[in-house]
Amino acid sequence: MNKPVVLVHGAFHGSWCWERVTPHLDAAGVTWIAPDLPSCAQAATVAALQEDVDVVRAALDELPGEEPAIMLGHSRGGAVITEAGAHKRVGSLVYLTALLLDDGEEATDHVSADLPNAIRLNDDGSISVNSGWDAEMFYNDCTEDDVAWASGQLRSQNLALDIADSERAWTVKPSIYVVCTRDKAIPPASQQTMAGRVNTTIEWDTGHSPFLNRPDLVAALLVGLSKG
Repeated sequence: MNKPVVLVHGAFHGSWCWERVTPHLDAAGVTWIAPDLPSCAQAATVAALQEDVDVVRAALDELPGEEPAIMLGHSRGGAVITEAGAHKRVGSLVYLTALLLDDGEEATDHVSADLPNAIRLNDDGSISVNSGWDAEMFYNDCTEDDVAWASGQLRSQNLALDIADSERAWTVKPSIYVVCTRDKAIPPASQQTMAGRVNTTIEWDTGHSPFLNRPDLVAALLVGLSKG
């Protein structure tokens, strides 16, 4: 049986961002789930990293079958899979240009120095992306049509990543880091530093969001792992 896939989106995004990847998984007969994280599009006082982890773990509890799941986290989603990935149902992890943080490390150590210019603080305490910076930071190698489609669906986000006693699932589960060499949000040098903590590194000549303009790459990796 094919291993199921769990897709965990990054900041400001939602399960919608996988819409160009999942048809490839369906065609290959790969079961998948893509939870919407509650820290995205809710007030900052409502949900943060722990609530995201709880939602993903609950989805894993309901995942049919018994095969070990492949869990992919994109960008901020890497922090989510670092915690939720310790779940007994998870067999391996994929960090797609994602935050793979060690104890005591801050996300700000690894994101672009331009990030403060790209975001704004909302009255409810959440963060949103400033107009134009979405294309610059997230979609710099995408077409105008792709940018328009994605930008119209971006949400506000609580960026807080505080959590007690990190699970650091990447220390106990087989993990792959996908370095995206044209990324403007998480610089390639930072990605390489984080990738050095796991056994397997892959490099793609893409920007921050290959699920948007290179869904074939994302799907091929996942299908290969699912069937392998």
